[in-house]
Amino acid sequence: MPQFTSIFSWSLIRHIYTVRTTREEMEREEQRWASTAGFLAACVGSAVGLGNIWMFPYRAGKYGGGAFLAIYIFLLFIVGVTGLTMEWTLGRSRGGGPIKSFAVMPFGKYLGVLPTVTMFLILSFYSVVFAWILRFFVGSISGEIFRESFLNDIAFQPQSLIFCIIAISITTLIVMAGVKRGIERANLVMMPLLFVLLIILAIKSVTLPGAYRGVEFYLMPDLSEMNATTWLMALSQVFFSLSLAGGTMVVYGSYQSKNRDLTLSSVATSLSDTAVAIIAGLVVIPAVFAFGMEPGEGPELIFVTLPKVFASMRFGWIFAILFFFTLILATLSTAISLLEVCVNALCEHLKWRRKKATFLSALLTMASGSFLSVNENFFEFIVDLSSIYLVILGALMASIALMWFYGSKRARDELNRGGRIKFGRWWEVMGKYVYPAVLIVILLAAALFGIG
Repeated sequence: MPQFTSIFSWSLIRHIYTVRTTREEMEREEQRWASTAGFLAACVGSAVGLGNIWMFPYRAGKYGGGAFLAIYIFLLFIVGVTGLTMEWTLGRSRGGGPIKSFAVMPFGKYLGVLPTVTMFLILSFYSVVFAWILRFFVGSISGEIFRESFLNDIAFQPQSLIFCIIAISITTLIVMAGVKRGIERANLVMMPLLFVLLIILAIKSVTLPGAYRGVEFYLMPDLSEMNATTWLMALSQVFFSLSLAGGTMVVYGSYQSKNRDLTLSSVATSLSDTAVAIIAGLVVIPAVFAFGMEPGEGPELIFVTLPKVFASMRFGWIFAILFFFTLILATLSTAISLLEVCVNALCEHLKWRRKKATFLSALLTMASGSFLSVNENFFEFIVDLSSIYLVILGALMASIALMWFYGSKRARDELNRGGRIKFGRWWEVMGKYVYPAVLIVILLAAALFGIG
């Protein structure tokens, strides 16, 4: 009898261990991209957010139109592809987010907390802007956005709290479902839809009477506008647009299989990001010119100037609904990637289950987002601190961790594994010397002159 009991106990222990191991393996497998298309859709979704559809058009309008666009495209493929491949390579080679990946250098696991905190801060103010966009979408259906004071009525007012909570809740539900079933599936639906809607809006915009002047301003570079300020603004736009901050792309890279193509994916992501930025500019700038308004209005361009354009346009309310729905898709895709960085850190280092980690991250974001939604001065401070200084600092640390401590030759071998396009020695030079130098220049320029 004792022998039977012993055998039974041992069998039970083995069964429990096997079930637990199988469950852990399934959870690890769930935290992988099911396909290259899904990986690309998620990375493009992270890159294609407010940076492309909100910030890019107003910066292009403010800093020379075609001159800004030409410089942006040039820098995107020179600097942007280098940064993108480095962050993906760092995440995949180390098999984790910034805290685990930065551990390759002294005090790295502590330094890796910075990009995680940065993503949380960005998500906090992003949730506020996301709330405004949701409210503008509702207002475009009801016709309220055509009221002159609509932005002032909702921005930093108590009613924005409700929409902030809604924005975070939508993001939370998708992230909680996991990498494959949540993030990947959502982006595979949202990104094609976003492209289609943008193209429809761009066709309408460029065919408006008088829109040609806007098209010419936007697509025909004026060499006299290619000054130091334009170059600096285009450079900072590249990093913001591609989500290069040592956080999101490191995490997304860690979910990519070793035999998947990173080099070709970087080119595809950059091309997609460029396409969205160009089309977004064609949606906004020609329409603004067509109605005799100013394209360099700054951050208020889509919230103040565009509603006036829609109000002056035949069937403008339809295009207002389409535009703000498109903006919801772009903002949601980026919010998902920002929240995932926070969730990844809790799952990876505290060994929490995804649902618990997502729920806590969402609660903290709701608290911080709600505070920022009614405190304008603090909101502006967090925007500048996180989206300019901390983003660049995170990208700089990621490049140093990979190229100087992990090793540039070793990093290039990891990058080229499974790649149809093989990056040569030039990539090591760019990543080890040129890229960090560019980041330091942006940091110094931001500190001395400001970026905005």
